Amino acid sequence: MEDQKTKDNIKPTKERIFDVSLELFADKGFDGVSVREIARTVGIRESSIYNHYPSKDAIMDSIFAYFQKELVKMRPPEARNPNKINKITPDIFHERVNRTLDILRTPKMAKIFQISSSEQFRDERAKNIILNALIKEPQQFTENVLKKMVENKVIKPIDPEILAVEFQYPLFTLFLEYLILRSEGSDTSTVEKAISNHVDYFVDTIRRE
Repeated sequence: MEDQKTKDNIKPTKERIFDVSLELFADKGFDGVSVREIARTVGIRESSIYNHYPSKDAIMDSIFAYFQKELVKMRPPEARNPNKINKITPDIFHERVNRTLDILRTPKMAKIFQISSSEQFRDERAKNIILNALIKEPQQFTENVLKKMVENKVIKPIDPEILAVEFQYPLFTLFLEYLILRSEGSDTSTVEKAISNHVDYFVDTIRRE
């Protein structure tokens, strides 16, 4: 424990403010945390917070910006590269899901998801994370990838829009269940198996015989 405290104290002050705020917002909600409490937990004067962030809202902005930046990593590099997108195969969906799980296993991302879920009905930024970054954008990305694979005759001539919805919405629910179980310290093997089965079934469905 002492070693961890020493490591935390070595971090730049702005990073320590970010990390402490993340923990407090996840535990108490945004409105339940004051700048004074953040400063006290970090171990600095309240006025020192404003040398790094102009307001508590600015800290939350940086947390959501970090989340969105990390989410881009869910997309396999070849699907983001115009020169390689013509070479993608249905197996890209396995890679994408594995990348997503790797990201969601990081404590920071799990905490930010927790904040987004609890704040989405009172904070426009959190609602935007849920609706756009976690639902609409991944669905649109999946649709574009499917469209490209149909054009290249890599998969069956399916409707990319419908298939993207069929793939993405159950996946979002399964990821949500996964994060809830992890936050409780519960076993996630069953839901991880369900995620794997969902992707296997989807890939088998669209693959050309």
